[in-house]
Amino acid sequence: MDEKIIEITNINFDSEGISVLEDINLVISRGDFLGIIGPNGSGKTTLLKIMLRLIKPKSGTIKLFGEDIHHFRDWHKIGYVAQHAINFDPNFPLSVFEVVSMGRFSKKGLLRKLDKRDFEIIEYALETVGMKGYRNKRIGALSGGEKQRIFIARALASEPELLILDEPTAGVDVRVQKEFYDFLERLNKERRITLVLVTHDIGTVTSRVGKLACMNKKLFPGCHPAEFFTGIPIEGMKTIHHLHGD
Repeated sequence: MDEKIIEITNINFDSEGISVLEDINLVISRGDFLGIIGPNGSGKTTLLKIMLRLIKPKSGTIKLFGEDIHHFRDWHKIGYVAQHAINFDPNFPLSVFEVVSMGRFSKKGLLRKLDKRDFEIIEYALETVGMKGYRNKRIGALSGGEKQRIFIARALASEPELLILDEPTAGVDVRVQKEFYDFLERLNKERRITLVLVTHDIGTVTSRVGKLACMNKKLFPGCHPAEFFTGIPIEGMKTIHHLHGD
């Protein structure tokens, strides 16, 4: 039986009296690579923030790793790369190594000193994203694609079992996008990290992810993105199914 990493049941959310999410139901199992697509304002980022307990829903329940979200404490199991993370001040003084080391403090606590094992994990995270040679560079001096890899490394440094990414390739050129999604695919298959990806890159979603959900206030599992955005049935096109939720 698949281990449930996230269970979302009957989630609703309003903002200033306007409905943003309506009756969302979703199960994400260990090892899933879930893509979530939808137009701007469809509630994708709101759903991620509810998963991370950054905002509170109007109604409904969430379980993380089998535990009610209100009692969940093992946040180091979850890595999060927020939207627009790469928009960094080029004069920001921290080095790449210092930024990635922040991922260890999320697990150990801010007042704990890093030890030999922590440094090994940080180096391994940098190596995993192909950025070990950049450890002493200033984070603000990196390109958009390089910064995105560093923020992934920071998330990996906490040794997460679930990685949530919100529009991770926004502002990154097409070549770098392909390399980045190749990397995510390897991360999912080789390290079996569960991935939740919000993106506008529809072509990438259909060719990379294992499961797909379309959103527009409601959740539409197993949808075909071309049909979702145009309303026109597309024959002979791949649809990604077997996502729990109605």
